[in-house]
Amino acid sequence: MRILVAGGGVSGLATAVALGRRGHHVLVLEQRPVFTESGVGVRLAPQDFRLLDRLGVGDAVRERSLTIDEFRTMDGATGEPVSTVPLPVRGPGSAHATAHRLDVYEPLLEACWEQDGVRLCADSHVVGYTEHGESVVAALADGRSVTGDALILTGGARAVSRDDPRWADDAAEDRLSVYRTVIPMDLVDGRWQDGAITCWVGAQWHVSHYPLPDSRYLSLSATRHRHSGREPAGARVDLEQVLAAFPEIGYAARNILTLGRNWRAWTVPGRNASSALARSRVALVGETADPARPLKASGLHHALERAVGLGASWDASGGDVRSWLAHYGARRAARAPEIPARCGAGHR
Repeated sequence: MRILVAGGGVSGLATAVALGRRGHHVLVLEQRPVFTESGVGVRLAPQDFRLLDRLGVGDAVRERSLTIDEFRTMDGATGEPVSTVPLPVRGPGSAHATAHRLDVYEPLLEACWEQDGVRLCADSHVVGYTEHGESVVAALADGRSVTGDALILTGGARAVSRDDPRWADDAAEDRLSVYRTVIPMDLVDGRWQDGAITCWVGAQWHVSHYPLPDSRYLSLSATRHRHSGREPAGARVDLEQVLAAFPEIGYAARNILTLGRNWRAWTVPGRNASSALARSRVALVGETADPARPLKASGLHHALERAVGLGASWDASGGDVRSWLAHYGARRAARAPEIPARCGAGHR
């Protein structure tokens, strides 16, 4: 079976690995000229490592990650501590950790290269699709088209479903704006340099930061809930734009934001994201399918969970495309809360 995957980010590569290992011919269509990822940080919970193990790259990611031993919650307005939760490590497979996004991306990329049935095609921006009987045709921005038996739209291609009337009934009603950067550790106050994740929580926003594996950088992200306006999709923004998005932020949290210089901004689905995971021969994975919940399950977790779920649904489908994607659409695995559940009061 030939499966088209729109988007060559983490969710696209994880999907290609999961399906390629089941003998499918997978064509990954990436709009950028090269297959790579940004240098932002990611958090990894034990359930994320279990999903990575199922994709065959868990050990490679563990070797590149930094174990985290504590989660702190701070009041974003007053700067006062709210809670400190130890993160016990009960064995090599049960750690909480941080990593550069590339530390997850590159092992998945290598796993794709190792599979004869997976092809990676750069400069291939999927802008729409049509279905014709037993096939689906992906339209590319340069006028080309590619035909497959099924099409998987990943987080990087979410605009295809968002702007398509076939998915309109389940369109997201809420969005989040997320600003991310990394800061050289020699600019950071010593109290934020230890092996902990710190989350500053406000009424409609939160800021989180944590050290990255080489201990030379601090990953910093700031999320504004109920975003309106344009969708920057990874665009560079300056510090003034970031600070303007958080006018009510307290002095201590604002101080940390002012350390960031090279910011990028994204918008992601909010609470009322699409309820449908599949329609006919097309399915969604990653942030296309799931809203980001920084204080609960991460966007990375959703990307891995859906990719693994697609593979599991194929195993249960009997080999029919529509049955496969219908099974995937109906299974919506229950999500375990990320580090730790009690921090959700500020609702990623």
